[in-house]
Amino acid sequence: LVTHPAQMAGCLEHLAAAPAVGFDTEFVGEDAYRPELCLVQVATAEQLFVIDPFAAGPLDDFWKLLLDPARVTVTHAGREDIRMCYFQSGKPPANLFDVQLAAGLVGLPYPIGYAGLVGEVLGQRMSKGETLTDWRRRPLLPAQVRYAFDDVRFLLPAWKKLSDRLKRLKRAAWAAEEFATFVRKAVADEEPGAERWRRVKGIGGLDRRGLAVAREVFAWRDRFAE
Repeated sequence: LVTHPAQMAGCLEHLAAAPAVGFDTEFVGEDAYRPELCLVQVATAEQLFVIDPFAAGPLDDFWKLLLDPARVTVTHAGREDIRMCYFQSGKPPANLFDVQLAAGLVGLPYPIGYAGLVGEVLGQRMSKGETLTDWRRRPLLPAQVRYAFDDVRFLLPAWKKLSDRLKRLKRAAWAAEEFATFVRKAVADEEPGAERWRRVKGIGGLDRRGLAVAREVFAWRDRFAE
């Protein structure tokens, strides 16, 4: 449990030597323009880390590790985790492997939940008891910490098993394309020039002037919300 800058330095040193990391985040997004990052969970083959961003110091060097294409970042249904990396660093993870997408490509139900995937692929049982917790509250309860560790505990073993299945089925190239598309779509709305206003309901019947008004009102609302 990383709650001090000195611990963070040791964590970063370990992660820098890891060729693959499991990655998850906990955040609160209901009452802020951008989701508020509350925890970062990371797994390597040797260690598990739960990083408290409120106490561990700046995480800039951590996000840089995820931007290295030589390092695989393993997620489950990682859209929001991709976006969190993008919000914090300006870029998404460079080499993503999403186990939920991979499971679908090897014939498992899609979209399969994390506990279901762990059961199907690894034969392990896990609980998901803290899904609706308030991750901003401190101190963290033992049940919250246990849940946070479990969220990344099985990612790398699942990655290895699913990678082997993809290779046997000759679908590894398909998976790489799907992962790249998944990352691109996750951050598309946030990139400069994204025209999110076009998804406003009810604008299909507007003329050119009406569309221009809708675009400007959307932009004003977004600036005001921010």
